[in-house]
Amino acid sequence: MDTESTFKSGSNLEKILKSGAFVATGELGPPQSASADVIRNKAKLLKGNVDAVNFTDGQTAIVRMSSFGAALIAMRDGLEPTVQMTCRDRNP
Repeated sequence: MDTESTFKSGSNLEKILKSGAFVATGELGPPQSASADVIRNKAKLLKGNVDAVNFTDGQTAIVRMSSFGAALIAMRDGLEPTVQMTCRDRNP
C-alpha cells in the first residue's frame, strides 16, 4: 500500500506540514447546545491565528453538538477543521 498517495487530503494543513514550517492549531469544543452562534463566535477568535482547528468528539463525556456539525459551521466561516474521534462509549 502506498500510504504517500493514499492518505493525501490536499488540505492547507497537509501543505504546511509537508513544507516543514511551524504549524499552529487550535481546539474548539462543541457547545452543550445546538447554537451555531457559539461556534461562530469561537471561530472568530481562531480565524487568522491558527492553521487548522481540532474539533473534539464526546468532550468530557457530556452530550454536546455533533463535532462534525460544529466543524461544518466553522468550515463555512473559513476555518480548516480536523475532527478528533473518541472511541470511548462506542463499543457494543
